[in-house]
Amino acid sequence: MTVPEDFKLDPVQPGSFPEPQPPRVLKCDIYRDPEFFKDLDDHAVAEARISYDNFRVLMWNLVFKNNYGELEKARVIFRWLTCKDLKTICLKSEVPELPERILNDFGSGKGSYARAFELMARYSGLYAVSIRGWAKGIDYSPGSDITSKPPNHSWNAVYVDGSWHLLDSSWALVRTEAGDIHSADFNDFYFLPDPTEMIYSHFPENSIWQLLPVAQSNADFERHPHLRSHFFALGLRVLEQNSGVLHAQDGLLSLTLGFSKQAAFTYKITLGDDRAEHVNEVRLSRYLLQEMTNDRLTYYFRAPSAGVYRLTVFARDASGGIPKGSVEFKAVAEYKIICSKVEHDFGPFPYCSDSSWGSDVYTRQYPIIPSIRTAILITSTGKAVIVFGKEERLKIYARLVRDGFSFEELKSWLSYEDGKNQTVLRIDVKHAGEYGLEIFANDPQTDGEIFMHFSQYLIVSTEREFSSIFGPVFDRDGLEREVHFSVDKSCKEPKDESDTLNGEINISTKVSEENAICRKIYYAKAVGTEAPSGFEAAPITDNDIPAEQPGESYKTTRLFDDSDLFKTVDGHSMEVSDAEHGSFRDLIWHLIYARSVTDELEKARAVFVYLSSKDLSKINFSKAERGSPEEMLMSLKNGRKTYAKVYETLCSYAGLNCETVTGFAKGADYRPGTHFSGDDGQHSWNAVYVNGTWQLIDCHWAARRLVGKQVAGDNVRYELDNYYFMPASSQLIFTHYPLVAIWQLLEKPITLEEFENLVPIKSAFFKYGLSVISHRNAIIHVEEGEVTIVIGCAKSSNLAFTFNLAHYEIGEDYRGVPLNQFAMNYQSEGNSYFRVRLPESGSYQLVIYAKETTPSQDTGGMFSGVCEYEIISGKSQSNPLPFPPCAHNTWGPGDSFHDYNVTPLQRGVIIKTVNGTAEVQISMRDELRFTAKLKSALVDDDTQLTPFLIQRLVGDVAVFSIRAPLAGEFGLEIYANNPLVDGQSLHHVYQYLVLCDEPFTGEPFPPLPPSYLGPQPQFKPLGLSVAGSPDPLIVVEGGELQLSFATAQPTRMSCQLIFCSDGGDRDYSGLSLQQSDGAAITYVIKLPQPGFYKAQFFALPASDTSESLPGVYNSLIDCRSTFVSSTPFPKQYGIWRDGCYLYEPLDGHLQPNRPSKGGASTYQHVFFSVDVPRATSVAVVVGEDWFPLDQKPDSISWRGEVQMDGFWGRERKLSVVTSFDDPPSRYGTLLEYSM
Repeated sequence: MTVPEDFKLDPVQPGSFPEPQPPRVLKCDIYRDPEFFKDLDDHAVAEARISYDNFRVLMWNLVFKNNYGELEKARVIFRWLTCKDLKTICLKSEVPELPERILNDFGSGKGSYARAFELMARYSGLYAVSIRGWAKGIDYSPGSDITSKPPNHSWNAVYVDGSWHLLDSSWALVRTEAGDIHSADFNDFYFLPDPTEMIYSHFPENSIWQLLPVAQSNADFERHPHLRSHFFALGLRVLEQNSGVLHAQDGLLSLTLGFSKQAAFTYKITLGDDRAEHVNEVRLSRYLLQEMTNDRLTYYFRAPSAGVYRLTVFARDASGGIPKGSVEFKAVAEYKIICSKVEHDFGPFPYCSDSSWGSDVYTRQYPIIPSIRTAILITSTGKAVIVFGKEERLKIYARLVRDGFSFEELKSWLSYEDGKNQTVLRIDVKHAGEYGLEIFANDPQTDGEIFMHFSQYLIVSTEREFSSIFGPVFDRDGLEREVHFSVDKSCKEPKDESDTLNGEINISTKVSEENAICRKIYYAKAVGTEAPSGFEAAPITDNDIPAEQPGESYKTTRLFDDSDLFKTVDGHSMEVSDAEHGSFRDLIWHLIYARSVTDELEKARAVFVYLSSKDLSKINFSKAERGSPEEMLMSLKNGRKTYAKVYETLCSYAGLNCETVTGFAKGADYRPGTHFSGDDGQHSWNAVYVNGTWQLIDCHWAARRLVGKQVAGDNVRYELDNYYFMPASSQLIFTHYPLVAIWQLLEKPITLEEFENLVPIKSAFFKYGLSVISHRNAIIHVEEGEVTIVIGCAKSSNLAFTFNLAHYEIGEDYRGVPLNQFAMNYQSEGNSYFRVRLPESGSYQLVIYAKETTPSQDTGGMFSGVCEYEIISGKSQSNPLPFPPCAHNTWGPGDSFHDYNVTPLQRGVIIKTVNGTAEVQISMRDELRFTAKLKSALVDDDTQLTPFLIQRLVGDVAVFSIRAPLAGEFGLEIYANNPLVDGQSLHHVYQYLVLCDEPFTGEPFPPLPPSYLGPQPQFKPLGLSVAGSPDPLIVVEGGELQLSFATAQPTRMSCQLIFCSDGGDRDYSGLSLQQSDGAAITYVIKLPQPGFYKAQFFALPASDTSESLPGVYNSLIDCRSTFVSSTPFPKQYGIWRDGCYLYEPLDGHLQPNRPSKGGASTYQHVFFSVDVPRATSVAVVVGEDWFPLDQKPDSISWRGEVQMDGFWGRERKLSVVTSFDDPPSRYGTLLEYSM
């Protein structure tokens, strides 16, 4: 098509764009199937086949000639980039900084897909940016410190229809085996992905481009598992372990994922850097059991040995049933599993036909329903029963598998009881242990005589508890309830009471009778969406179901404890929500009556889930007469009716008595303290009469969840929030105030003024079991500039908190310092404390967020808002001081605390110094390395505080000593490293606030490298250990000390003593004497002046003749005072280190007027006493004269006295020598004295 002459490109200028915010609508709200863009995509592919030589012509034909909207522009450019071989582009008018140059760069291998998209989007009139950051590619290893390296990828954000969205055209490319771009295929995930999913693989340098309500840290990103795009495309979700590095405690580990779409799974597990797949000639896959249930995928791993394992989960779409021929599984998740030690006695799992256990996609090819939902069945008696509900013609065959037992013996432990609609399989194993139970099925109409593999189970005959066999497992309570069938009279009755189902099976997790709800199997077969001809849809009348109106004082009754009880009816309701119905009659038939939903609670739930999850844009009836239910639903679609009114109508047709409650609600745009009047803040919800009690429901809020800081009427995303199905009335009153007081459903109703004063609380507040402790009112008045808000969290010990503090007028900064730095959060004794300092007068907004540190399927590890306060300060502070500028504003356990087995040995997160000093201790189970930083708001350069903090390892305790240089507050950040896993990366584990009233006046610590003090890597392998106090920081009064090392083998050691105070490095090694007694090596050390000394020890096995000894241990000696002589010890030569011991003389300088004559007979004599192992001769040499020492019988001790009268003043040195020859011939020097 010819380009109009007046067509000009008018690009959006770079650097000018709306403020980045989380998307107001998500991809799932825009479209669910790529076919939505079929015409656009076809157009992009067609244009990609054309070689344009001019950028203006390209943009006209690709984007402008069809008058596309913003979404269509972004899509057509994205799709063009993913199907065009950009290396073939050759555009004319190549001038620096022009569009042609950017696209032509691909021909020389310099092109950037992110830069190309940004350019084309801006020239299309869209705001777009290129985002630099880190991406977890195919070579990424879970837990790697990827963000410590330069950024490795770039992608885009584009502003479409009032909302920012992410995309990555580079990763959306699909290439053929030859490396060419597959023009007909691409990965749609990377077009407008949900930021909460994108963050698992893409981490921007600038955190605002995460587009998340609460930004994640580098540590969060590196800690997350390596989840691929197909993980989310197949409906998988993280349930509990939101970490890519998992620890097999004592060799046992379980990993549970959720999934919502029909999928098939498999896996691969390897060991070590060489990716070994066998251990002792047994495949590693036999040590892993993959269990599938209706909506969960669980892996049970029993490590055969210590080491680092890599688990990759693969999946494929199975919605099309069982494929013919080969199938392709794609990697969806990758984990690193660390096993430090193995303390279990389990071997591999039984060898069965399939790698998947339980009910997988292949199980669904037959209309057979097992009575157990899990793949693992534990029995304490060896007996168990599985009932298979089925059609009469189907046949079941089973076989047991276990090494060491014959087929016939195993077969004899199984028996069948066939009935018309079920088969009862009884198992009675005679020996304890683990058995594979394979189930085969046959449909004579399709299979002939062939039995097909249907499912398999692990039968465990043991008295042990489940967790002792498989380790801790995520929430199996609901899974281990049996599916109950009505009794089939054609089945044979049990022989006696001990042979009943309840007597034979011992599920390890018990379910109490009052909580064990037996539900019907709704999904035995599909049902139609059209009502039968005889069905009449009719609402209830006032006389149909009498409902007692609540009085002024009313108390509701909780009808259920866990929404998991509704999984069956929820699944059905979601199916109804996705379906299209020609009339309201068909809808109510499909929702309630087709499945024979008769329980009132299930009816109320079915209507709630349907209405809260329904895409309103898809409601469409062929007829909608005025006043009809169809007209009411259509009115909801276009905003003329409320959710509450529609819920009331649906309940009426379902046979439930329901009321619409009108009143005020603290919604998305509510500000604490707002007064309600007129139409402002009006809302409606429902009260439904179920099982003799009134319950509250809000479908509208159940379908809404606020995203982002800037609030607008359409700034919501749709997502089912189960909290608003029958919440406690005492909780809902914080946000919902009915105009008619009786619908508060409270024993003591509150007034409107009391409601307005209440702190606005989000649903997550109650989901996490939080409580208001200190401030029940939303507005807090502060006169002295500081306030502490306390939130109770005693019901959950695995919560993390954060917050956001902003001034309504000046924003989120105060004089260049983030306001969040003027607040801190910490937890203590079941409460979460928020200390807030207000530097300026005025009104502040404090929003508090929380998340689970072991994320559930509902949270996915993301923070959710829980409550909000307005804090009003009456006056500005003269010298406002923020808290220390640490990595986090939450103090106590850090992001990676739960990844390491560490325990603080002091209570609380606030430490007070004594005389300016403080000490923090953290115990550990694994061998870790630590580093720490000291921070202060009074010190701009953190390195200035380095000399006032020292760390070391004392046994299995990391010790951090602080000498505060000035009065005030300090932050202590502690980081940990597991050298087996983390490489050189360090992870935040704890953060303390240190309060100092009186600074330390002494000398700061000398500069030392991290991990310098204490044992070094070769210490333990040499069999060395510290005898006595293991603390490498030693305080000495008097100037003399001894350091001893126990030895497990003959060892050569040496010591270097360095005076390091005030920047000095004077060598005092001559003031250390090594003494060996066979079991230990002791160093006697003299310190000639007060100050710091570094004592560095070097060692090798005695059998190693290398001249250079590696460092094995370092101490820092703090000498406070000294009274010792500065006379050195005798000089010690190499062979002295081979186990020798000196009794006397100890002074290295000999003189007649010495203080004591020791063992000598006179002051003109010197007595020598030494132990020299393996020596055949020991002598004292003075000048040319030799004086042999006498050997003590049957010992290594040598003694003797030397007459020195003729040598004083004539000789300058004396040597002690030895020979190991027999007879003695060659001599070597042991010690050398000056005279």
